[in-house]
Amino acid sequence: MSVSGSCLCSAVQFGVAEFCSAIFKCHCSKCRKAFGGASSAAALATGDNFRWLQGEQQIKEYQCDSGFMRRFCQHCGSIVPQYLTEHQLYWVPVGLLDADPGIRLKQHIHVDSKAAWEILDTEARQHREGFGSP
Repeated sequence: MSVSGSCLCSAVQFGVAEFCSAIFKCHCSKCRKAFGGASSAAALATGDNFRWLQGEQQIKEYQCDSGFMRRFCQHCGSIVPQYLTEHQLYWVPVGLLDADPGIRLKQHIHVDSKAAWEILDTEARQHREGFGSP
């Protein structure tokens, strides 16, 4: 299945031929701040399955002292996909997708850091920290 996505103003557009992961939500404090909500929802794609369609030169970056980085459209501020060098995968915010990607939420990560007011579903696996934690 192939799906396209874009930022809020459509200056940045991309396509994903296939995802290599299910959707996961990160509940760390940095994702909450970056997204302005309870968590970030994303999926992963290999370089062979991801391509920029338009506006890659419109992307800016912000990096915290901790190394946490977010890429965003310089026009509308939407967080956009970024390449995770250490994993050789693209991290793709699924809220940017223009259609159903055909994958579902399967995991919550960093649930020990979740907002006190957030209620998690009971179907997706919960990891106290990252993917490798219980």
